[in-house]
Amino acid sequence: MCVALDRVASNPNALPNLLDQLDRFWETHWDEMLADLDRLVAIESVEDLAHAAPGAPFGPGPAQALETFLTIADRMGFTTKNVDGYAGIADMVGDSPVQVGIIGHVDVVPIGEGWTVDPLRVTVRDSFLLGRGTSDDKGPLLMSLYAAKFWMDKGRALPYTLRYIVGANEETGMRDVEQYRKIHGDPAVVFTPDDEFPACYGEKGQIQGAITSPQLAGVIQDIQGGIAPNAVPGSASALVAVPAVRLKPADGIEIETRDGGTFVTARGVQAHAAMPESGTSAILHLVAYLAASGICSPAEQQWLSCLETWLGDFSGMGLGIASCDEAFGPLTAVGGMISMQNGRIRQTIDIRFTTASDPDVLEKTLVSLTQSAGGVWETTRLAPVFLMNPESPFMQALISSYRAVTGDNQPAFTIGGGTYARHFPCAAGFGASVCGKAYPSWVGGMHAADEGVAIADLKNAFKVYAVAIDRLMALDLCGEL
Repeated sequence: MCVALDRVASNPNALPNLLDQLDRFWETHWDEMLADLDRLVAIESVEDLAHAAPGAPFGPGPAQALETFLTIADRMGFTTKNVDGYAGIADMVGDSPVQVGIIGHVDVVPIGEGWTVDPLRVTVRDSFLLGRGTSDDKGPLLMSLYAAKFWMDKGRALPYTLRYIVGANEETGMRDVEQYRKIHGDPAVVFTPDDEFPACYGEKGQIQGAITSPQLAGVIQDIQGGIAPNAVPGSASALVAVPAVRLKPADGIEIETRDGGTFVTARGVQAHAAMPESGTSAILHLVAYLAASGICSPAEQQWLSCLETWLGDFSGMGLGIASCDEAFGPLTAVGGMISMQNGRIRQTIDIRFTTASDPDVLEKTLVSLTQSAGGVWETTRLAPVFLMNPESPFMQALISSYRAVTGDNQPAFTIGGGTYARHFPCAAGFGASVCGKAYPSWVGGMHAADEGVAIADLKNAFKVYAVAIDRLMALDLCGEL
């Protein structure tokens, strides 16, 4: 087996020269990187199952973004393949078929409201890039691809094959990676640039589902809110069959008469369900307002009061499922979307649980709770807790790469989010933002309006990924990982 790259892993003295080379590569290719990212951000790659087709199982947007990314990789010199629109492959073939994997995604959550810039273009503002997908995950995945191109341009062989797996359904079910794994074997190690540095070695378990009410006769003719089950809702509205004059003004509530009906709209702050404490639920605000308004029928009043209790905070206390452990901290529960059909209100719930919770017990608790109120609980997704050993050679290769580039010695961490890492036996989340680093208030987070990322963070990620590729290639991938 050949000795690849500059062997920074075994020769720390080579690191300063390598970092200088990476800086020069960045300066030379930055305009190209920015143009490629703008091409990807311009595609509204939101799941659209109503327009799914062969080769586009998640709709035309994700399929177009996937093909665009593969076109970029093909231009760079990677060996590419489209896996029937579910996922893409871009290989930098090495001396061995054993693979080091990097997996990211080109689908995005719906755009939502509250943007101050065009969400489908990359806007450069005060050393930040704004646009849907700049941080989740088109920007980081593209930086990792350019990190591999740095090594490719050197013309040196790799001991293992470097495989990029490009997903198109991460945000709404991860059916892409499930289909990929039915056809292709797992890489020996995998990281996903869809997290934070220095490295994530564990992810909370997830239960996603919905509570459906009994049929409710009353004044609520329709209710809608949220843009995704895995996001704190930023807005929610109800159409009610009462004159607007019967509704009292309230903070964060808008009341208007249009199209012959009275619309009540609540505003909140959208946030990722993995970090709900940064958000404010518009659905909770709306149901609390309606429950206190005095306009609802007894059946509606009872159900809204239940929702207010169940969604009352993000700890799961109102659902009777709160828990906490040392590795992950507290369980979280987010009511992401509300809707109404045939007189029944449907409320989604996204739960991120810890090793302190038994998922079977959680489900039984939710079923019992909703039945006691006359409703029905349906589980739509269940994923167990994912936990790696942070001291393993694989994890240490990632962590040491980040520390070598940045000098930041903060420890690895666990998250409430769910990434592709949990689908593989030896995997981790790895960048591109930095754990605990705050951005200005006008820069939105993942899934939020004005989603953005610092250019400096993308540059650091590019350099960290280049060093990490080298160090992962130095591991004994047939030994202990």
